[in-house]
Amino acid sequence: MSGVQTRSAATTDERPLDRLVIPRGGYRTIVADPPWKYGKWGKASVAPRGSNYAPQDSAMPYSTMTVPEIEALPVAGIAAANCELYLWTTQRYLPSAFDVLDAWGFAYCQTLTWCKKPKGTGQGGLYCPTTEFLLLGRRGKMPGGKKRIETTWWQVKRPMRHSEKPEHFQDVIEMQSEEPRIELFARRKRAGWDAWGNEV
Repeated sequence: MSGVQTRSAATTDERPLDRLVIPRGGYRTIVADPPWKYGKWGKASVAPRGSNYAPQDSAMPYSTMTVPEIEALPVAGIAAANCELYLWTTQRYLPSAFDVLDAWGFAYCQTLTWCKKPKGTGQGGLYCPTTEFLLLGRRGKMPGGKKRIETTWWQVKRPMRHSEKPEHFQDVIEMQSEEPRIELFARRKRAGWDAWGNEV
């Protein structure tokens, strides 16, 4: 398969989000890792250190969505009245991620940060991006009785696959959230979570 296939606003593969069989009352915890739309990796991009990748114009290795397509996802329809949303975003799309929270019906609370060791130079910019962000939004009341975590950033080893996120962050989320839980745009299945995406 060549090039990038763009997902429709509310579908991955043949499972529309608004047709999921959801738990009664909706999900109390949602993690979403949208495939933010980036252009082709051009010849100016530097290959990751230690790789055999030759810089050239090539598509991203997964399907992508525009910001309006992401905003149009009916996430509010699967969320409980009291729900936490954890939304992954990148340096480039950090401002847009706040708009996505609002479009999905969530109020912004905090930002968690994944600090990564440098690996190449990415797609340009004055500074090499070595962080990704996990925005916490809420709808209704937050769960009580949870032990406070004394940090909002972690330096965690990168997973093997491009754009894949460390399991550590969902370990932390499980400690601080309530069931039922779902991961949107999941790259794999995880015990205790429902999963939605074209890779599961």
